[in-house]
Amino acid sequence: MTKNEKLETILRTLSDKKGVNIMAFDVEKKSGYTDVIVFVTGTSTQHNTTMADSLLRELKNAGFAKPLIEGETSAKWILVDAGSVIVNIMLEELRDYYSLEDIWNGCSKIDVTPYIQ
Repeated sequence: MTKNEKLETILRTLSDKKGVNIMAFDVEKKSGYTDVIVFVTGTSTQHNTTMADSLLRELKNAGFAKPLIEGETSAKWILVDAGSVIVNIMLEELRDYYSLEDIWNGCSKIDVTPYIQ
């Protein structure tokens, strides 16, 4: 599975599960551990869990063996590490509070519109 195929699978899955304000940044030149970081807002902890579970299932179906996942217990902020793509699934108040997108502001923003509904 290529990085682009993985990113497309991730973006389509988050969109299909009604993720809010999906953003992706190409961080390959600034990060030593990943190529793309994705941010998505969930409307509740249950919504976050549903997005994460669907994401794990779709990645597995697409051939990516085993992403790492953290934060499922509280589900306020779930991090899915799929190697070249890291996904942050967050409640709105945490996303606003931490403003992680600001860290990657100098990186190229990836146009997600072809992949979302």
